[in-house]
Amino acid sequence: MLFSRDLRSAPAPRALPLGFADGQVEALKWLGMAAMLLDHIGRLLMGHGEQSWVFAVSRTAFPLFALSMALNLARAGDRPARALRTARRLALWCAISVLPSIWARGDPWLVNVLGTLALGAVVCWAFESDATPGRRLAAALAAIAISPVVEFDLPGVLLIAGLYLWLRHGRADLAVLAAVLLALTGWLNAVFGGLQAFAGTVAVVPLAALVRMLPLPVPRVQWLFYAAYPAHLAVIGVMRQSWVG
Repeated sequence: MLFSRDLRSAPAPRALPLGFADGQVEALKWLGMAAMLLDHIGRLLMGHGEQSWVFAVSRTAFPLFALSMALNLARAGDRPARALRTARRLALWCAISVLPSIWARGDPWLVNVLGTLALGAVVCWAFESDATPGRRLAAALAAIAISPVVEFDLPGVLLIAGLYLWLRHGRADLAVLAAVLLALTGWLNAVFGGLQAFAGTVAVVPLAALVRMLPLPVPRVQWLFYAAYPAHLAVIGVMRQSWVG
């Protein structure tokens, strides 16, 4: 009887949309990290420009981050609480990463990609929360207003929300919306890197489909992922300073 009671009280698995498994979502996230490392090492340390293959290939990084986060936010459970918790965590690590980001890139005005992801989580919270409509609208508008100072600008923030809505509800019109927002993010990349940068952005679609087909039992190491972001920027900053010196 005790064993039966324990089984009944155990939390139900929180299913992911589109049939993704937890390990596959983690694989998406770490593939995004690998693409981002290629970008930062290639452009910041090795001098590859925005018209290079490095920039084009690394454009998969942000859509992979956006997709993996949207999948996690859309899974079954208390979605508003999860979105708010995720936004707070990302905002904290974004703040921790500000100085390493400036050190590595030399740009004090553009907030790093963790800020983009945090704002996207805020918009997702606004869709799901049972807070007053005024509070939800204010949160979404604030996220949109701040978006020009984060990486990938407004298209990046809205891409996260668009993916979330599609994964959450599974409607064809929301799939079209997500595709349009992905194309807008690709266009933003193409402004700097040309057609190959656009192709690199939308390559997330076949890449995600391939990941979903493979058995990838990648374990979740959440805090390592967050800590790796400011750590690698700090290392790049040190290397750049030592080379310049």
